Amino acid sequence: MPDSVSIDSSDSNESSNPKKRKGIRACMPKCDGYALVPESRSRRKAPKAAASDSVTLLQSSSSPVFELFENDAERRSFSFFKERTLVEISGYFPSDFWERLVPLASFHEPALKHAVIALASLHERFEKGDRSVLKSNKDIAEGGFALQQYNKAIQCLIKPSGNVAKPPLDTSLVACVLFACFESLRGHHGSALSHIHSGSQILTQVNEQEGDRDHVVGAQRLCVPLETLDVIFTRLDHQKVDSNARPGFHPHVPAIFSSLEEARNSLEYQWNLCLKKAVDFEHLHNFKEGTESQEHRDSYETDRIHFRAVFEQWMAAFQSFLEKNVATLNSKSLQGAMVLKLNARLAAMHLEISTFRLLHDLMCWDDIMPVYEEFIDLAAAVIEGQKASNESFHQKPVFQLDHSIIPPLFSVGHKCRDPFLRRKAISMLYSAPRQEGAWDSILTARVCERIMNLEEEGLGEVKCASDVPDWKRISDIQVTFDLQARRGFIIYSRLRHLEAKVREPVTDMLEW
Repeated sequence: MPDSVSIDSSDSNESSNPKKRKGIRACMPKCDGYALVPESRSRRKAPKAAASDSVTLLQSSSSPVFELFENDAERRSFSFFKERTLVEISGYFPSDFWERLVPLASFHEPALKHAVIALASLHERFEKGDRSVLKSNKDIAEGGFALQQYNKAIQCLIKPSGNVAKPPLDTSLVACVLFACFESLRGHHGSALSHIHSGSQILTQVNEQEGDRDHVVGAQRLCVPLETLDVIFTRLDHQKVDSNARPGFHPHVPAIFSSLEEARNSLEYQWNLCLKKAVDFEHLHNFKEGTESQEHRDSYETDRIHFRAVFEQWMAAFQSFLEKNVATLNSKSLQGAMVLKLNARLAAMHLEISTFRLLHDLMCWDDIMPVYEEFIDLAAAVIEGQKASNESFHQKPVFQLDHSIIPPLFSVGHKCRDPFLRRKAISMLYSAPRQEGAWDSILTARVCERIMNLEEEGLGEVKCASDVPDWKRISDIQVTFDLQARRGFIIYSRLRHLEAKVREPVTDMLEW
């Protein structure tokens, strides 16, 4: 979703560097080392059970699933996974991947069973507000069980059972997703992003093979279809625009959407394509240094205006859908609709102001104050909706794979210099703790707070946005994560003093 390409979480409009991947190395386990290995047809069967059948299988005390557990702790964590983690992680939209396919695949693959148990164990402590999850690689008493299960999952991938040298393709990809969730939950965001990138590379390799994908997969019988995994990684890796059969995942925006799913897919497609074009342009032309030709500037501006019009079309089609169907949507779908609107407005905001204007005038962000107010209102509505549908919401942090309110509130926290709105956004990030993919609300709040303090330092009382002059404003913000440790680096540009002509790069370390 918008503002969420987070290999380095770079600032796409304030900087001449649109969001891009940088500095990510493969981490253990190397997910891309497991791909494209056929296995025996007799080893596993692709489950055909309907969603209701899978629920029965999970809940039946006579089910073979209980024979898979080595002890009560494993059984308890798996139960927590199906009762709590599945509900949270799927977010606001139905997900066959999480609700049916992952549990069923975990019956067939020991690596996925241990990964699921590890994630559930960590998630249970996360929900209780136990910050020791961030020490799970050191604190055996508190985090040992989850980490032990995680290591067992890795070992099962490295040395799979049976007569195969490597695990099936879908197992490797699902493991990438589960490992990314686990690493995000324990604060190792760099490792999480690396797992996502590895899985995305596997799918890219498969899609680039000559012939159809059935030939590439060979004799494997997949528990999780590659088409489903395509969808998951497209949502996690926001520069993937490979075409697939999802309704709405194509260039055309209709006059009215037929469903929330179509609206969601359409928004993802348009934003991913927009990001890809921006990154491709940046790779070809370093316009920050002013070396690009007028022709290249015109091309960039033409694309910006085109995508701004596309998102206006999207908003019109979405509004038409809501006017026709709002009475039929349940509370969770209404929250999902608010999240889609919030992210569409975030995408439009990044296209509102020319990048070339931002190179010379950061004060122009003050021109869109109503947009920041809308972000805060929509985010507050999402939080209130969650409270209304979950009586224990205020006691439990939220954990979900999709992005919803953190990226928009981050934009307010670092782009909006109005002191009231800025502090309101930061306060919401602190008061409604949540993990959305690689975005941690507490960490994001700390980054925003650091930027705000740097900009307002020495200015006395800041009463309005214009009290923060252009020379004090920070731009080119990136947040990079250490692959092995719970720390990151805020990289930004600023003028050192009023008379300075060139913004200089600065790096601050942030630990959590």
